[in-house]
Amino acid sequence: MSARRKYLNYTTPWGVDLARVAQSGWTPFLIHESGYQPALDNWNHQGVDSPFWRFYHNPKPGCHLLYQGRKIPLGPQCAVLIPADTVFDCCGPVKASHFWLHFTTARPGVKMTAEPMVIAVDDTLKPMLRRLISTHRDQPSEVRDHRLHHLSAALLHTVFAALEIDAPSALPERIAEVLAFIARAPHSRLTNPFLAERAGMSVERFIRAFREHLGQTPAAYVLSTRVRLAGEALALTDKTIDQIAAEFGFPNRHYFSRMFARQVGCGPGEFRARQRERKDG
Repeated sequence: MSARRKYLNYTTPWGVDLARVAQSGWTPFLIHESGYQPALDNWNHQGVDSPFWRFYHNPKPGCHLLYQGRKIPLGPQCAVLIPADTVFDCCGPVKASHFWLHFTTARPGVKMTAEPMVIAVDDTLKPMLRRLISTHRDQPSEVRDHRLHHLSAALLHTVFAALEIDAPSALPERIAEVLAFIARAPHSRLTNPFLAERAGMSVERFIRAFREHLGQTPAAYVLSTRVRLAGEALALTDKTIDQIAAEFGFPNRHYFSRMFARQVGCGPGEFRARQRERKDG
């Protein structure tokens, strides 16, 4: 029997090295929820506002979104991708046949439109959406839910691959590791000297490199990350505001409330109440 050969090189001269994409600020999709309802009776909701992204598709026509006076129809030929913190109205003059995804993706260094994006449901997306909706009709099980997760991730990757946006330049490995640490341990004391030491740089060089690649100071990035993660916890968990403040690195509830309101436009209590006024797609 011939000896098995171990291939230790991650790349070859003939393929496309995609490891650099992983260092460019893109992160995998964290999918919070996949849903489908064939006939929602009341899909009228004003001022929908969430810290996570949404993907909407209605297999039947008749409903629409309203964004800053602009009417965005929902129907079998289109879908809508809605960035986090985008405020819009759901308008359902008829029963809504509605498929949705709620997800999070953080992409530092990439400038994105802050408004809903209409996506054409072409010959690539149609079968993916049909399969997702069909899978929602299966009997609930762990296998079904795992299948939904993979199918949803495949759909989102397909949608994002078609977006006409500038690709970010690759982040230096040291900066990418610091970003990963901030997301993993937002409760830590994330001072400039601490982060610079983790990056193996002087404080001045670290701040300069961070600004160059991310367009903001480390302190501003840390705060926005903490607020974003706290917003997700407010929307998706029953943890108290005090617990969330401590979990995401705010010294106390009062400081957390002030910083959250400065970035989001309302306090954490009002934000949570707004999320729970409705249970829509």
